[in-house]
Amino acid sequence: MTDVHFNKEKGSQLKLFTPGPVHVPERVLKEMAKPNDTHRSKAYSEMHKMATDGLQKLLFTNNECLIFTSSATGIMEACVRNLIKEDEKALFFSIGAFGDRWYDIGITNGKISVKEGVEWGKAITTEVAQEALSKDKYSVVLIQANETSTGVYNPIDDVAPIIKDSGALLCVDATSSMAGVKIEVDKLAIDVCLASVQKCFALPPGLAVCSISDVAIKKAEQVKNRGLYFDFIDLNKRHVSKHQTPTTPPIPQIRALTAQLDFILNEEGLEKRFERHEQLAKRTRTWVHENNLEMLPEKGYESNTVSTIKNSLDLDISKMISMLLDKGYRIVNGYGQLVNKTFRIGHMGEIQLEDLGKMLDVLADIISELK
Repeated sequence: MTDVHFNKEKGSQLKLFTPGPVHVPERVLKEMAKPNDTHRSKAYSEMHKMATDGLQKLLFTNNECLIFTSSATGIMEACVRNLIKEDEKALFFSIGAFGDRWYDIGITNGKISVKEGVEWGKAITTEVAQEALSKDKYSVVLIQANETSTGVYNPIDDVAPIIKDSGALLCVDATSSMAGVKIEVDKLAIDVCLASVQKCFALPPGLAVCSISDVAIKKAEQVKNRGLYFDFIDLNKRHVSKHQTPTTPPIPQIRALTAQLDFILNEEGLEKRFERHEQLAKRTRTWVHENNLEMLPEKGYESNTVSTIKNSLDLDISKMISMLLDKGYRIVNGYGQLVNKTFRIGHMGEIQLEDLGKMLDVLADIISELK
């Protein structure tokens, strides 16, 4: 039996197939163990610039890229506080728990917030977007690229132009897809594209990143009460002038981000990385069919980074996960209202097809036993 309790000497020995945090490769952990200079040093500034330059290449953008000491939720809140004036309306598209969270952030910050949602498992199609945008005038539209709770990937390439044609700023939460799925920020005119690093980047938690357009920066200058910690203007000013952050960042994580971006861009290659994630998703969906299970997402909108699978065999999900833990693997239950109705397999970061295949074989045996 695998010891799933806190392991002070060795750390976790589990093989993670979760939607994040994910497995961190040894080479990244070694980067984090290296000594660092202070966050106001020339050495740090050089490293910071390398990281943000790499993010620009990853996102196919000339926009500035900012680094936050937070989870992605911090940047979600920053979008709300920095870009929505008191008398403006914001439209929050939601297809799951994290779309609902963004709407809740709008409400709790006192912004005029409107939510347009669809049944969990479905996507925001061009038709849904057009109908929602025709109802009112919105200054900002906020939407998930990949919804981690439902395993649905919104057709951002098709929906983004419709949103931009409405005249609104566009904020995209790419938390569980950035560095795993191609996102062409400039082509789609995305104003803020955000993520945290503990998913497709395969880094430990602690950092969030985003690209931000000049239009978004200029808009933020007009918004009062932006707060302090997540102030886009202050963050961008410090980044542009000195390649630093306003407050102390987790320097080891930024060193790891720099190293991982170098690996993604110059060793694996972007297109090969995107292709590998697509292959992992297809392999998982094939396994689902072979085991008489069903995907939750509507066909054609399945995520390439996390698969949400219906509990169509009426399995004891908690027991299934526990039995898999005994074999050294971790997957997770459904999220929010989908607990025990679904389970989720993360196939992102540095997972290879061989790794996934071994885990799926073990899981298939467990399912057969439970049936």
